[in-house]
Amino acid sequence: ILQGFDALLNKTKPKGFITMKKIISIILVLATVMALFCSCSSKPRESGDYTYTVLEDETAKIVKYNGTADVVTLDIPDTIDDIKVTVIGAEAFAGVATVTVINLPKTITKIEEKAFAGSSIKKAMLYRSAVTEIGAYAFSECKNLVQVDLPSTLDTISEKAFYACESLKIATFRGDTANIDDYAFDACPKVKIRADKSLEKVIRYAETHALELNIK
Repeated sequence: ILQGFDALLNKTKPKGFITMKKIISIILVLATVMALFCSCSSKPRESGDYTYTVLEDETAKIVKYNGTADVVTLDIPDTIDDIKVTVIGAEAFAGVATVTVINLPKTITKIEEKAFAGSSIKKAMLYRSAVTEIGAYAFSECKNLVQVDLPSTLDTISEKAFYACESLKIATFRGDTANIDDYAFDACPKVKIRADKSLEKVIRYAETHALELNIK
């Protein structure tokens, strides 16, 4: 009797009628496909000396430097596997003891927290980049760091970004960075801020925090 009733219902369904069960099935299939796609796009990949992930905007974030050879100057690439590199990820170069100078390409827009913390770098040449934000503790405890050259695009230096860089002598600003954490240069006893006389916010920051100024 029930089978006959179901058959009767099926016959009375209008053409093009889709059951709720079918709708739910379609939604589940689409959700599974999207989940698989997202999983694949964010899965770490290795290429040469770098491990990276692909971000939602289809650019790359370096998440780990795998180089072991001593390098005097490391030019971080602007592309990896033909994908534009835009972010230096959290702790990507933390503790690296084989690099002396780093150069960032113009494609980089962000340096995440602790990206270079505790590394052996002596010079951080960031001025060619398009970095707008340096994350918390990004260069903290880089004991050998003596010079950092910052880009004109820089808007934010986060909490203790250069904390305990005890050898840091020169921090060159090329733009009027608006947001500099009060403790960005904490425990950097030798640091001198180099800036053009037009960079009022940077100069005000240095004066407020009793940092030595070298005004060009």
